[in-house]
Amino acid sequence: MSNKRDTVDARDELLKEIEKLETPGWSATKTDLPKTTLDEIEYDRPTDEALGKTAESELSSYKTEGEKSVRDSVEAQNKALADKRDAYATSRDGEVSALDEQYRSAVRAVDNDVVRRGLARSSIAVVERAELEREYLSRNADIASSYGKKLAELDGEIAAYDGKLKKALDDFNLAYAAKLNQRITELKTERDKKEQEVLKYNNEVKKSQAKLDSDRAKDEYALYKAALDIEQQQNSMSGLPSERVNETYKAIYNAMDKFLGSMDKDDAMVELLNHSLYRQHLSNYYYNRLLDKYGRV
Repeated sequence: MSNKRDTVDARDELLKEIEKLETPGWSATKTDLPKTTLDEIEYDRPTDEALGKTAESELSSYKTEGEKSVRDSVEAQNKALADKRDAYATSRDGEVSALDEQYRSAVRAVDNDVVRRGLARSSIAVVERAELEREYLSRNADIASSYGKKLAELDGEIAAYDGKLKKALDDFNLAYAAKLNQRITELKTERDKKEQEVLKYNNEVKKSQAKLDSDRAKDEYALYKAALDIEQQQNSMSGLPSERVNETYKAIYNAMDKFLGSMDKDDAMVELLNHSLYRQHLSNYYYNRLLDKYGRV
């Protein structure tokens, strides 16, 4: 060796080489266990507006059919009134026609009678015809009065069709609005209940997930700790099989022999006897071999 400093540096390098030889290099690795992920429920909470449209859609047929039923009912009533009016008018016309026939027949009878009696040009014939006409007009007026009042009532009811239809539709729409509001309220209740159920379920999932993650972390730590224990044991000379121990001591001996062999004999003996490095890292057998080679005069 050229000087003391070089010897120290060389000895440090020797020690590093020895430490490498004594460390088999088994390294513990952290085990990543498979992760179990629990799925939460996703709930898209419908808005009040959306629930309103849903309720309207559900009641669409009810509304359409209800309005049609109202119109059909009012139209049926009006048709019945119209049929009744037609029947009255037909009856009136029949009575008027019968009265006309009776009047004409009576006039013919009077004319024939006065002719037969030779009174065709007399005042008697005029008076009898006038009497027949008065009776005809009176009965005609009675017929018109009798039927006219009822027909006027029926015409009034028929003319009120639009008003009756509007009122009937208004009444139905009030009932529909109440039914619609009730359904919207039911849907809101169902939505809130569903939201609470989902929230409760997801909270349980979160708790279960947290426990799974915690247990997984504990298991990973336990496995890693066991691996570290194995690493410590494997990387210790005491944990190696006897064959490996002997091979290690032999490799260390060869490194030390090379190091000491690079010195002159006196320096090598001083180095060997004055530093515990050689005694600490060799078995008795290999240490004695170094002593025999470098430590004896």
